Amino acid sequence: MKLLVIQNSQIAPLGVLGDCLRDRNVQTEIVAPFKGDSLPEQIQLYSGLIVLGGPMNAEDDENYPYLSKVVRLIQLFSAAHQPILGICLGAQLIARAFGQRVYPHSTVELGFTPLRSIQAAIVDDPLLQIWSDREPIHLMEWHFDTFDLPTQATLLMTGDRCQHQAYRIHNNIYGFQCHIEVTRAILQDWVVFGNEYLQRHYPNFPEDLAQQIDAYFTQSEKFCRIVGNAWIDLLERQPLEQQGSNCNALS
Repeated sequence: MKLLVIQNSQIAPLGVLGDCLRDRNVQTEIVAPFKGDSLPEQIQLYSGLIVLGGPMNAEDDENYPYLSKVVRLIQLFSAAHQPILGICLGAQLIARAFGQRVYPHSTVELGFTPLRSIQAAIVDDPLLQIWSDREPIHLMEWHFDTFDLPTQATLLMTGDRCQHQAYRIHNNIYGFQCHIEVTRAILQDWVVFGNEYLQRHYPNFPEDLAQQIDAYFTQSEKFCRIVGNAWIDLLERQPLEQQGSNCNALS
């Protein structure tokens, strides 16, 4: 079993999800188009797809022409009934692949933010049902854009400042606007990378984030491990389910 991972930024790697994949002995092929890596034209060699975050807008094909190819890959994996997981930009690209808009949000979301599960939607969800009786969970946000929910999607998690935080399409495609994958090292890299912007607009954010990490990181990491392992379970079950699937059309 081999998993295709599309990494869209040097400072947005798999993080905790990578730990889950290594623990489960899942082979990964990480493609970094921002470095000039070529995206595969065919998907037959892969059992699933992860699309990670990045600083670009999901519809900015002019400056990032490879984005349209990522959208096409999402459509091919969907047509083949293979599991897909999108994080932040990845969730936005899945929405785009299913015909929806991605556009600037009315507010910037930064830091660990309380998100609520949609109880009726997650009662039988293989990734999120374990959280059905819990209080809101604080998960990391760092995004400027949002998206319209695909008509095929079920909303799974929401927040006060941004409605579409997690969703499922069919039974094996998941998008998370929030960054479930973050590690402490990743967050440190983001603060360094965004230093100039933060100093202009949110000068207290680095100190606030340090306090948030102390309060919420352990729960965030646990959440990612539960979600990541449950998604890997989908990967391991899907070979029988995808027999006879059509790899050439959007389902």
